[in-house]
Amino acid sequence: MLSEKVYSGRLVRPGVFGGSPEWTAGVRRHPAAVVAAAVVLAVCACIPYAGFPALYLAAAACGSFYAANEPLQLLLLPEKGAARLLARKVLTAWRNYFLTTAPFAALALLAQPRLAWMAAAWAPLAALALLYFVAAKYARYDPADESPRWPLAARLGAAGFLLPPLLPLSLCLVVSYLLRAERNLNRYLYDYD
Repeated sequence: MLSEKVYSGRLVRPGVFGGSPEWTAGVRRHPAAVVAAAVVLAVCACIPYAGFPALYLAAAACGSFYAANEPLQLLLLPEKGAARLLARKVLTAWRNYFLTTAPFAALALLAQPRLAWMAAAWAPLAALALLYFVAAKYARYDPADESPRWPLAARLGAAGFLLPPLLPLSLCLVVSYLLRAERNLNRYLYDYD
């Protein structure tokens, strides 16, 4: 019954995630994975040294919400220029992620107060991972291609958030993709600025 409500959209409305089509579609398409992730995060929050790494992995998993391209009409709806739209997408991704993971972070801090130093590493790394996924999506955004294939460099950049030796590549790609994303979006958006 609950999954029926999730699939029909009665339980997950676009306003819940700040109007983000990526988050709304991701939660609607994978309700079982969302529930399983919540259970795993709750369990990991009670295990020493597992809470914040699990939250970080959840940020990388939320990056999969940005794999598909939304229609151009959704991009034109806010009537913003490329830079402002990109900033809005990144801020919405951060807002959605940190609001949904805040209870699990609080549980991890309550269960293991000595590991509060891990929160100082988790928050910026999770924010950087989400920034990467948003920038990578819009750097190669094409409204005609609903599910584009990621090039090898983009896949290596995503892997850099899981494998520390590749993290410098990911950081370079964040900067490159942000510049390319703005140029790419300028081709599709009107000049609203």
